[in-house]
Amino acid sequence: MSDDIVVETRNLGRRFGRDYAVHDLTWQVRRGAVYGLLGLNGAGKSTTFRLLMGLLRPTEGEARVLGLAPQRQGVELKRRVGYVGESHCFYEWMTVNEVFAFVAHYRKKNWDASFARSLAERFALDGAKKLSALSKGMRAKVSLCLAIAFRPELLILDEPTGGLDPVARREFFEGILAEYQTPDRTILISSHLINEVSGIVDHIGILHEGSLLMDCPTEEFLSKVKGLRLHFPGDPPAQFKAEGITRYRVDGREGRAVTLNYREGETENRLKSAGAESVEVIDLNLEDAFVEFISERKPPR
Repeated sequence: MSDDIVVETRNLGRRFGRDYAVHDLTWQVRRGAVYGLLGLNGAGKSTTFRLLMGLLRPTEGEARVLGLAPQRQGVELKRRVGYVGESHCFYEWMTVNEVFAFVAHYRKKNWDASFARSLAERFALDGAKKLSALSKGMRAKVSLCLAIAFRPELLILDEPTGGLDPVARREFFEGILAEYQTPDRTILISSHLINEVSGIVDHIGILHEGSLLMDCPTEEFLSKVKGLRLHFPGDPPAQFKAEGITRYRVDGREGRAVTLNYREGETENRLKSAGAESVEVIDLNLEDAFVEFISERKPPR
């Protein structure tokens, strides 16, 4: 495993009964990336992260995280990786200050006390409050602080802002993560709030029904998935077919469509050959591009 690769899987799979949650996953994440793992609910994102952390045993295949085998070298892996899962498990009888001190003790080699205090202040955490008395959002804030305060080489975040209000989410994405990220640190994040991560992720993977359908730089993905506004000599046809076009519909005096493999010039010429008089290409944001891409994989209702 190259030093430039922080996560690598080969034919990784996990079944629950007869059904695969993750299937034949061969994948890499490079050092320094801010990688967004996208997918619908049940796509396999959380299972993948739990496999990487050694919290689940794979049915087949293997994974390496920072060159370590999660099942055999889990203690060393957890010393070097910050992880926030979907649920936030604590010793409920502790106060916020006590859980910070507890985690600082076993992470004392790398714990940044000043940074931890700064994070707690930015999230307005009351150090005297017991964890059992915290709301879901406040518990998420504690989890985030504990995962980041020792400045790990790799940060794995599974829906990290669940329960956070919009102000706290923005502070986390635009402030704290931006401050944490350096060329030597890697962030692997999943979130259903795709537009909120779109400003920070430079690489994306798309999981669907346990399989990896897309793995590329974010800009490359956005350069391929485009909206199209089609103008015709007369009224737009009720149906319009051309190679590479999906989800065509009539919108007033024009047609609307999407392409998942846009090629400048070539796509326009193909549409004009099929009967369009002119073509306007529309850039999509990451959430809209994801929806269009994944809609082609979903079975009709």
